This record gives sequence, structure tokens and C-alpha cells, in this order.
Amino acid sequence: MKNRISHAFVAFIASSLFTLAGISSAWAAPLFIGYYPDWGKWHKPAYTVDKVPYNKLTHVLWSFITPNTDGSLRGDAAEDPSALDEMVTLAHAAGTKVIVSLGGGGQSENFVPVASNDALRQKFVASLVKYVADHNLDGLDMDWEWEYNPVPEADTIAYSKLLTELREALPKDKSLSAALPCSPYYGKYFTPEVLVKNLDWLGFMTYDMTGDWDDKAMFDSPLYPHDGYTTWSWQETFEYWSKRGVPAEKMVFGIPSFGFEFKGATGPGTDFTKGTAKQVPYKDIVANKEWKFNFDSVSVEPYGVSSNGYVTFEDPHSSAVKSRWVKEKGYAGIMVWEVSHDYIEGVGNPILDSIAIVLREETTGIRDIHKKRAASSARHNTSQMPNAQIKRVDALGKSVQNAGRESHLKNKFIFRVEP
Repeated sequence: MKNRISHAFVAFIASSLFTLAGISSAWAAPLFIGYYPDWGKWHKPAYTVDKVPYNKLTHVLWSFITPNTDGSLRGDAAEDPSALDEMVTLAHAAGTKVIVSLGGGGQSENFVPVASNDALRQKFVASLVKYVADHNLDGLDMDWEWEYNPVPEADTIAYSKLLTELREALPKDKSLSAALPCSPYYGKYFTPEVLVKNLDWLGFMTYDMTGDWDDKAMFDSPLYPHDGYTTWSWQETFEYWSKRGVPAEKMVFGIPSFGFEFKGATGPGTDFTKGTAKQVPYKDIVANKEWKFNFDSVSVEPYGVSSNGYVTFEDPHSSAVKSRWVKEKGYAGIMVWEVSHDYIEGVGNPILDSIAIVLREETTGIRDIHKKRAASSARHNTSQMPNAQIKRVDALGKSVQNAGRESHLKNKFIFRVEP
């Protein structure tokens, strides 16, 4: 296919490459938002609040707190806020804001009965406002996700009422944001006027664009559309929500630090074994030596193939290119779901690192690979192309000389590029 490149991972980014100064103002644009999963403590090894790279983020979002059916608060941090309080102390010391996210996929079932009842909704809002004050939080993030489609009009009205009343009840110096669907499939059920009026930013979940629900294994978070390989893209997200009246300066785009693995698929746009698609953390993808990694420069999306299947994911280079796109176009910023998925013991967070350096530096020097890379075959590795010239670049796309596999460049994330 046209405009495709392939690369192989030779080494990880070391965290020392991207050591950044603490951010003095979390409101400095562009925003860099990371979701922290409260179940990280159960990971092996445990991902606890002291491992979050606060100095790279403008905001960290504790995930999640949800409503009980009586309007009270439910969640680990509602029952035992000690870890959240520790996060607030660490984050504020680094100049980073702490926000609690409400709901989450698969955890939003109580929103409808609570938000649809005036008394319960008011109790829930009052409980949240008190919780924000008691724990010195900087705001709230709504992540009410419907698990059904079509969505009844009564549910959309309840959403708007809850959002409006939260904004009215929160102090003006506390932010209110929302995680929102990127495409019309669920996006059509939201009222843009209500969102724009009440939210400081709108966080579009520009991932999960493929999964077991698809007929073919596609790309998970493509920047641009690519016929036969994408179902939706970042570019289409901007166009859709812009036409509905959302200003660019309120748009935040989501980068996943995970991928989707499909058993039986041989690459993007191919058949797969139904029931096998699953999310896989970035750290596990790059640790799997069976993958042969490739890069689609039409959509700006890396992927891997093996004898068992196909995986679509983000890496530091694709994340850097997408971050540059956000920065150059004046969008509000980047959010990452979630900060534990790319954490590698002894290395740090390669994806978070690459995003941070792009968003914080005035110039990035990242080439527009979508427009400038020459054509190449979609699913071939360079070993199958004896006439291909091999070029090596670091995580930000800059040329690296004499970077063979044996060179042991500890502080580089090297790509083998077939121009």
C-alpha cells in the first residue's frame, strides 16, 4: 500500500532522556492529562501513586469515583482516601493539578437513576463538592459512559442536568471536564452547547476505534483515515465536533498507552478470530519478542504481526507526531489512558516521556511522516526488501548515525525505517 514505513524496536527510551523541569502552572497550554487507575495497586509490580511522573503532567486524574444508588459516593478513594491524599501532596509539590474522574467504562450504571432524580442528583452534587473541598482537589472529570445504544432522551437530559448543576455548585477555581466519545455513534447523544458552556475542556477518547465488535481488525487510534484500515480517526474527530460548535481551544485528544491484539489476523484490515480481541498494555507489547513491528505512515499508527495475530498500538514516535499535531493546531492538549500501561521498571514511561518533551518544547523537529514518507509495502519487513535503504531515527524522528543493534544506545528508542 502507499506511504507506509516499517520499523523494529531496538531499545527502550530511558527516562533520563526526557527529564523535565517541574511545571509551575498546570494551566499552561497545551494540557497534558494522565489518568491514574485506582486499581494500579493490584498490578504486579504494583503501580502506586509515588510512581506517577507528576513533573511531566499538568493534570492527573484519579479514576474512579461513582455514585451509589442513594446519591452517596462509591469507590476506593471514597472509602479510604489515603492514597488520593498522598497523590495530592505529591502532585501539588510538582505544580500538577489533581482531579477525580467520575464513572468510567463499565462503572456508570448508577448515573441514570441518580441523575434522573432531582433529590438524588442534588445529594450527589453536594457530596462531590464537599469531597473536592475536603481533599484539596482541583476539579472533577465526568466519564459517564453509556453501555447501550440507542440512548433514551431521558438519559441525555439527565446527563446535561448533572453537568450543569456540577458547574454551578463547584467553586470557580475548580475545573470541570468530561471524557467524551470521539465519533457520532455515541457523540450524537450529547448536547454541544451544554458541554461548551460548562466544561473547561472536552476530552475526546480517540482510541478504542477497533475491537471485537468489528468485522476486520483495524487501527486503534489513527491520526488520519486510511481506507480499509481505519473506522474513524483523530482528524475526523476534530471535523465532527468542530462542525457541532466545539472550539478547537477546548479540544483534548486521547492517546492510549495500550493496544488491541487480534488472534488470527495477519495485519490491519484482515479477518480475525471472533472473541479474541483484547486490550494489552504497551509495556507487554514491546516485551513480546514474537512481534514484528511495522508503521503505517498514512494513519500514523504502529502495529505488530506474528504467527499468532496482529496488534495495533501507540509507541513514542506515533505519540510524538500526534502531540505535535495537537500543539501546532492550537488544540487544548493531550490525555493518556492510562499512566501505568507504559510504565517499565527501571525505564519509566516511554510514551508519556515523548509526549511531554513535544508539548513542553517550543520546537520539536519532528518530520510530518504522513506527507513526506515515500511509498512502501504494507506488511513487509525490511529483511524482505533487499534494495531498501535503512535509516535510523530516534523517538522524535531525528536521524541517528551508526545506530546498529550492537551499539547499545541506552538512552535512545531506535527505529529501523524503510523510506
